Amino acid sequence: MADPAPPPLFILAAPFSGASWLAGVLGRHPQLYALPQIFPFMAETVGELLDVFALSQLGHGDGLRRAVAELLQGGQGATHIAAADAWLGAHRALGSRELIATLAAAAAPRRLVIPDAEMPLRPRELRRFRAALPQAQWLHLVRHPWSQGCRFAAWLREQLFVPVDFRDQAQTPALPEPQLPWLRANRNLDAAAAEWPAGQVLRLSSESLDADFEASVASLCGALDLPLTRADLQAMARPQDWLFARTPAGPVRGGLEAEVWADFSDELEQLAAITRLDQPLPWRRDRSDFAPEVLALARQYGYS
Repeated sequence: MADPAPPPLFILAAPFSGASWLAGVLGRHPQLYALPQIFPFMAETVGELLDVFALSQLGHGDGLRRAVAELLQGGQGATHIAAADAWLGAHRALGSRELIATLAAAAAPRRLVIPDAEMPLRPRELRRFRAALPQAQWLHLVRHPWSQGCRFAAWLREQLFVPVDFRDQAQTPALPEPQLPWLRANRNLDAAAAEWPAGQVLRLSSESLDADFEASVASLCGALDLPLTRADLQAMARPQDWLFARTPAGPVRGGLEAEVWADFSDELEQLAAITRLDQPLPWRRDRSDFAPEVLALARQYGYS
């Protein structure tokens, strides 16, 4: 009898905090198999997920379709995606836990890694996650609210549809405000972490990877009980070579967070690199500072 698949590792973060990028890094380790975002706990079953995805304006279903195509159908071309769609349609009654188990078994003996930058916004999904996979390990990835805000605000300004709860109603007109999802997601993850067993929740800042990639990856692999060779480090330093980082030739091309493919200017990237808490916010018309709640949580995470 084959050994059971190891429990998956989830990367949970506020939007535009680097979850998909870190999945690409980890997905290059020989003992890990990272997926794009598949949003398994948006609903209870595959059928309900497909119904939710059908209403999405952002291609939420692309990641799951690509994952099923690659793992269960052998590729991501048009015929593989069509076969994945047929498989998903035939398994509408499958629960989210069983879906993940199926994908994990297909990836075994490598351990599944699943990034998700939307589940942290919704406590109900976090509760579904815990109920379905109490043995899972997850990583809380944080990013400085200035860096996250500069990139997320720039992307939100280009979108035709911005959720009401991403808009600051104190401004007229109500404009996108990245502090709102940053604060909500990180607060929700902190609350969830307090309810999980010690050792199943890790925290990592994206800035630590920027400052010393090799040391941060080595520390993370140690926490995950993963061996790490020089060749592994060199592979993980090239997340652009991750299987799902490449844009497939087939009809489904999404599945990663928008920050992975967004074309930010050099000026914006230089602005995002400032990472200060005491500067007027460049995305706000009134040039106000961070909200007190954001300041308090950012300082709790060690930001200044």
